[in-house]
Amino acid sequence: MSTTNAPETNVEMAARTDGRAVTGGNVADLWRGWVVWGAYRGWVNFPVTWNVINPNSTVIVTASEVDANGVRFIGAAPITVTGIAPGSGIVTAKINIAWDTPLRIRTDVTVLN
Repeated sequence: MSTTNAPETNVEMAARTDGRAVTGGNVADLWRGWVVWGAYRGWVNFPVTWNVINPNSTVIVTASEVDANGVRFIGAAPITVTGIAPGSGIVTAKINIAWDTPLRIRTDVTVLN
């Protein structure tokens, strides 16, 4: 099994983030953003830089196929997030796009600190 590395992408661009909301319990901040990637297939590491992420963050990543307009939809291709590793200012998600041809992908990233 070989893995492709997607280029590092910064989620902080204004068009890609919805800001933060203060929550209760042991979560002080919650952030949400997304990235629309190019076309990929097979195993891919998607690195997203974002200064709100640290090694102790809880990061949730979902992945969807998108059409030419960036609209998410459920197609026939199985798309699976298999691993998420937060670090200092970055999170990398390993995603399997089980399709014969490359597909455009959107990752949604939720960060809890």
